[in-house]
Amino acid sequence: MRWLIFIISIQSFGQNVQIDTLFVKSQIDSAIVFLRNNQEKETVFAQKYRGEWPVYMDMTSPYFFMGNKQKARDSNGFTVASIHDFLSEIYLSDTSRKEILPILKSAFSEIQTYEENGLFYFWKNLPPNRKIKLFLEPSPQPLVRRPTTFRLKNRFINKLANVPADADDTSLGNLAKFYQNEIFGTKNKLTKIDVYENYLDKDRHNLNWFNFVYHQDKNSGAFMTWLHPEHEYGQWSVVKTAFNILLIFVPGSSAGPKAYKPWVPFGANDIDVVVNANVLHYLKKSGQDIESLSAKDAIKMIEKRLKISNWQNTSVYYSNAFHTHFAISRAFEDGIEGLRPVCKILEEDITKQQMADGSFVSRSYINHFDKIQSTANALYAMIVLRNKGFDIPKENIDRAMNFLLKNKKNKPEGIHWDGGVFFSGGSVIRNILFWESDAYTTAMIALIFQKYLNMK
Repeated sequence: MRWLIFIISIQSFGQNVQIDTLFVKSQIDSAIVFLRNNQEKETVFAQKYRGEWPVYMDMTSPYFFMGNKQKARDSNGFTVASIHDFLSEIYLSDTSRKEILPILKSAFSEIQTYEENGLFYFWKNLPPNRKIKLFLEPSPQPLVRRPTTFRLKNRFINKLANVPADADDTSLGNLAKFYQNEIFGTKNKLTKIDVYENYLDKDRHNLNWFNFVYHQDKNSGAFMTWLHPEHEYGQWSVVKTAFNILLIFVPGSSAGPKAYKPWVPFGANDIDVVVNANVLHYLKKSGQDIESLSAKDAIKMIEKRLKISNWQNTSVYYSNAFHTHFAISRAFEDGIEGLRPVCKILEEDITKQQMADGSFVSRSYINHFDKIQSTANALYAMIVLRNKGFDIPKENIDRAMNFLLKNKKNKPEGIHWDGGVFFSGGSVIRNILFWESDAYTTAMIALIFQKYLNMK
């Protein structure tokens, strides 16, 4: 009978839809089975690691210094920490789900391999794939941060990949430590706000070209992405930065990477609206000072960015059109009331953007409109906003739920959803280099379904 109710409920998009909550719960159960079955059980060095889930780097168009199109598996801390954190929230919402606990333990062991002194990196420290210096190559070669199986052929791109710790991964990794403390009673030490405040967009002698072209919010006081020193000019100018970017291949360019040295992209730190929302989310969850000047400046920057009518280039690293909605609503959900005016903008946008079938769509070149990931991002925001008193009709939420339920993939190892774009290469390659994972998208949708069951 329950299945009959579900089938009838999705026959017409023009009618009110009914969601069977027991059926939704069963879908969460099945998604967790998929995540358990697809979590890696063994390590194959520089290919895959115990505790992680499959994720793929997908370069959809050729690019002159990266070569031809390719898609390859990649291990990174961002993905495993995100899935760990989604599952942790499901468990804390329903502690009867004991099957999640061993999944979390295995994932956390892997997350810790991306940490150094409280900071987290996107990639592991691995031996280089090739010689990186033209002359005087060190022996033995120092380890570098790089993708696991995605081919980096020339010296230049190998130097580019060696990025430092960043605020995004540090927030996700420390959030994983916070959840481990909450769930297992451990006493993992959490990184404090002052680590982020060492890298604020304030009194700088540099400016990232992407922020200059699209945002022009210099000295915002917001959190910067990279937790590492950038190049400092005596006096920054657009001419200087353009000249150095043009000569990025030439030794001595401030924008160019150095062999075996961590590289802040283009030599200039950047300010990303989603990264700032993720930092705020972690700080609030971990009980830190969300009334600090830096946190208030981050909120002001986010509001300024969202008041621009064209959101296409709001984020440096997140190219899905609705990831901004997801990240900001997560921070607002924690109780950061300073984001309420921003969420009013989100409410108006979400109401306008929903399609007749309940879905949301990104741009055409982002994973063929990226409908599943876009809908998941927007649905998360809709549920949060409704719970917080915004005028989001339940019918709109139910239509988005039905769209996701119709587009699941039934497999013997559990249900899943095809992975959408949850991260990109940033700036010049933000629209051609993507990270996709069935496990990431499935874990996120399972969390959304859990939130739907608890919706006011």
